[in-house]
Amino acid sequence: MVAAIIALSLIPVEVDLGEDRDKLAHFVAYGGLSFWFGMIFVGRGLQLGVAVAFAAMGVAMEFLQGLTDYRSFEVADMIANAAGSGLGWCLVQTPLRNGLTWLERWFAAAAGKRNRRSA
Repeated sequence: MVAAIIALSLIPVEVDLGEDRDKLAHFVAYGGLSFWFGMIFVGRGLQLGVAVAFAAMGVAMEFLQGLTDYRSFEVADMIANAAGSGLGWCLVQTPLRNGLTWLERWFAAAAGKRNRRSA
């Protein structure tokens, strides 16, 4: 996920999201990163560190984009990245933080049912 966001941030892209819909894409991407990695790491402090690190990555990506002749530097994108990272951190402070555990249990149960049927 991190590599995909870095690549998509730095390669030439001919997609016109227009009307600031790209801000929503930034918000969702960085929120997803922060939430996903927040589910992996335990502890509010560590989860906050993850969110701050992704917000900083978003700032760095904007500066790197400004160095290219095919992408643009936008403070609004930095804000969207940071806001998304913040939302991801907030979501991981709720019971949603157990999402990966629930998913793992569901897959294990589904695999167990399939194994019992084939035996």
